[in-house]
Amino acid sequence: MDSDQNGRSGRRTLVRVALTVALFGVVVFAVDQLVPGARHRLAQASPGWLAVAAGLELLACAGYVLLFQTVFSRAPWLVRLRRGAQIALGELGAFAITPTGLGGPAVRVWGLRAGGMPWRVLIVRSISHGAIFNLPYAVAAVVLGAGVSLELLPGHAPVLTALAPLALVVAACALYGAAAWFGRRGSSSGDSPRRGWVLSALGTIPEGIADFLVLMRRRRPLLGAIGWWAGDCAALWAAFQAVGGRPALSVLILAYMLGQLGNTLPLPGGVGGVEPLMLGIFSASGVNLGLAAAAVICYRTIALGTQGILGSAAFVSLASDLRRERRSRPGSAEGPLSLRREVLRERRQAGAGASET
Repeated sequence: MDSDQNGRSGRRTLVRVALTVALFGVVVFAVDQLVPGARHRLAQASPGWLAVAAGLELLACAGYVLLFQTVFSRAPWLVRLRRGAQIALGELGAFAITPTGLGGPAVRVWGLRAGGMPWRVLIVRSISHGAIFNLPYAVAAVVLGAGVSLELLPGHAPVLTALAPLALVVAACALYGAAAWFGRRGSSSGDSPRRGWVLSALGTIPEGIADFLVLMRRRRPLLGAIGWWAGDCAALWAAFQAVGGRPALSVLILAYMLGQLGNTLPLPGGVGGVEPLMLGIFSASGVNLGLAAAAVICYRTIALGTQGILGSAAFVSLASDLRRERRSRPGSAEGPLSLRREVLRERRQAGAGASET
């Protein structure tokens, strides 16, 4: 049974990887055919700068591992560094091959629940992890939005474009606030089991915010988040250097930030969503389209390739370790399907408890 499930899971992963590669190939072909000058820029790309971009992407991945480890490995639920790196890199790999990155949280839940972390602790720490992870993005949105729109920073971009990341941050904060307000209301005896479960989950948001404030007193979580964003964005900068371009740093960061919105589209790795958004911002800011297209293709190839390779290796290693641990503890659950059954069982138990009251 386990080998059949693992085989099906492996085949699904290979299909997703193949789909991502094929979709990215279509994007590269379209850019090559439709954007003048892109092919020449790609042919003349500097191998040295491409290697620098790959090194920066590796540093970004290391930053994400540091963030994950410092947020989730805390008493009384400690996570070994090996396991933390497996889950963190597995998340990145899942983000690279699944639509809207839904595979990332699944890998996290699977790995941490298999280690015994309670649901509530996992959710609270995931909230604080998300807040710290996005904090550098929010700060950059405020600084760039104000700096570019008021012409205090070098480079040019339409005002609406410059303020778009800031608007996104404000909307996200409003959403968090609304969810926290609903969570504080709590559930009542007249609520259905499903509504009670949702309100209970929302009730963890204030706890997550409190946990976030505690973690902000430490340096390493924020250092890891900055390392991820700075390393990944710097890989885009190095890709521009590789194809012979030097856009204003503020414009590059702005295009990078808005390009991340493409990851929310139902496309594997955001392929077909991130690239047009980045190119649109660069074009609106006066950057040569052929230059920008070549740089974005180089950056996305390196970013998706690095995260996909490291993530796949980490996922295989994690699955192997969990399988070995399961054999030494017969009766413990393994894999996303078992996890789903466990969630459903807990919901039924919660519903039964609510009906008794």
